[in-house]
Amino acid sequence: MENPFKCRRRRIGSARFGVNVDVQFSSPNPGGIEGIGVVRNLSMRGALIETHARLTTDDQLTLYVTLPNQADLLEIPTAAVRWVKGHQLGVEFLKLAGEKSRQLMRYLSGIHTAARAEHMVENLPHHLGHNSQEPHGHIPT
Repeated sequence: MENPFKCRRRRIGSARFGVNVDVQFSSPNPGGIEGIGVVRNLSMRGALIETHARLTTDDQLTLYVTLPNQADLLEIPTAAVRWVKGHQLGVEFLKLAGEKSRQLMRYLSGIHTAARAEHMVENLPHHLGHNSQEPHGHIPT
């Protein structure tokens, strides 16, 4: 039987999650690009960012992502711009290991768990759902 944690990690690793978190970025080159933006979707492998900074395909960046309810910024030391369309760009994470990888996995796992719980509540039978008109404690006959 397959380890359920590995299966969950594989699902989360390949999934994109809609988010709305701030990001700062800089180029590793002296005098390079610096900017701010908003991450609109996020995965273990990359992100979609909205920004007014002028970036081009193959630019290399270090990202500093502000994750909710976490004191430390998530630093992604090397990310490559893979596409640019207007004010949106897609980045691929080239280096993300150790504690930073675990930090991102914990954040995405939390989103995944919350989304599953919400989906389960939405699909409860009407008499068990949160929109029920029945008084609490009443068992329908």
